[in-house]
Amino acid sequence: MLRIESLSLGQGPAIYAFYENKEDLFMTVFREAMQSYNSFIQEASEEQKALSAKDSLYRILARQYEFYQRSPEASLIVLRYVIFPPAFLKETIDEAFLHSDELLTKAIEQLIVQGIKEGVIREQPVELLVDSFLNLMDGLSMQYFYYTSKEVYERKLNHAFEMYWNGARS
Repeated sequence: MLRIESLSLGQGPAIYAFYENKEDLFMTVFREAMQSYNSFIQEASEEQKALSAKDSLYRILARQYEFYQRSPEASLIVLRYVIFPPAFLKETIDEAFLHSDELLTKAIEQLIVQGIKEGVIREQPVELLVDSFLNLMDGLSMQYFYYTSKEVYERKLNHAFEMYWNGARS
């Protein structure tokens, strides 16, 4: 994995021995940041086998928060370039994001179906619940960058999840 902080100014010409151009280098860094996020969120899947659907969904939000704290550089790269991609890389960034979104959507969908089977989530369209949860995650992503206070962010995370859960539960 290419570590952003390990690059120094003197390595410029040498780095092009490994990358075709600066766009190739940028996309490698972007994809690795996305992969790092995906892996971190997916690691929760193993932990969640013993948890209820509610606790598993909450754990995804908590893992996202942990990722932002542990990997601030990767978090900023992904957020910045998903929201404001350079025009010449928009299509490539969109593809990388959609792949990540697909993985996350499947994981959330499985947890929601589990909750419906457990009887803790009322019978309703799974897509509606998945899309709402993804929007909750997106909103909390922005909140993380707005508020530097851990207490304020955690309050907002807990309140937002509680409202989501109140709408989803049986």
